[in-house]
Amino acid sequence: MTSRTAPGLGIPGWLLWTADQLRADPLMRYLLVATCLIGVAGCMPLNPRAAAPAMPEAQSSITREQAAAELVTARALIVTYDYAKARGHVTPVIADAERWGWLDVESDAHFLLGELFDRERKSREAADAYARAYDASRRLNDRVRGLRTLNALTNALLDRGALDKARETAAEAYRLALRDNDVAAQATAQNNLAEADRLAGRLAAAREGYERALSLARQTDSRAAVASILLNLGVTERRAGRLAKARARFAEARELARGLDDARGGAYAEWNLEQIDAEIQKQGGTR
Repeated sequence: MTSRTAPGLGIPGWLLWTADQLRADPLMRYLLVATCLIGVAGCMPLNPRAAAPAMPEAQSSITREQAAAELVTARALIVTYDYAKARGHVTPVIADAERWGWLDVESDAHFLLGELFDRERKSREAADAYARAYDASRRLNDRVRGLRTLNALTNALLDRGALDKARETAAEAYRLALRDNDVAAQATAQNNLAEADRLAGRLAAAREGYERALSLARQTDSRAAVASILLNLGVTERRAGRLAKARARFAEARELARGLDDARGGAYAEWNLEQIDAEIQKQGGTR
């Protein structure tokens, strides 16, 4: 068999030897052709890589009107206690509203999310959602939304036990209500300020705050607001040991609750009245 090792020849001799090998050995002929093809392929210029196509500009998955309709649907679901479905309608709206600067939709969507968390007793998450809703309303310069959200945020902070922060938020709500001459909102803010004081054990300050709130609420058409403040004031008076005054507050609240067909408020007032009467009787007189 012919050797495949080239003898020590110069370049011309090597070429002649290679030709002889190709004539004598078909396998050598195949290997040399394959080697040449590989070399040629390696030397061929690569086709230029096609540029990535330009990404289309992001578009909203829904229109502004559809987003508002989604929130209406979510609110209806909240009323029926279907919180999971309600959240499914709210969450996508928030993403689109934040992307496209729909501040009114953004504020309302975060507010609805706060209500969902409130009903699920998740006060920390509710406070965060209300804070986001207030930020959107502030950037929109919408005081109506701002007041509503601040009051809701105050309640969430009270539920969390963040009393100092709740008081700051209620004070801000009261300043906005004064600026807009919104008596109903002033009453709500004063009630929340008093509630922060009551929960902190500052009963004298709480009683004064509830009295201010009650005076403001009586100037509105909201008997429900009056009844609610009376219940809070009654609790404060009773805790301070002023049983006669507490009884008067609960008695008025009970009558208002009956007129409003508020079974829960009426039952709470009635229970307190029974407890106060028992305490008064035990003490042998009125206080």
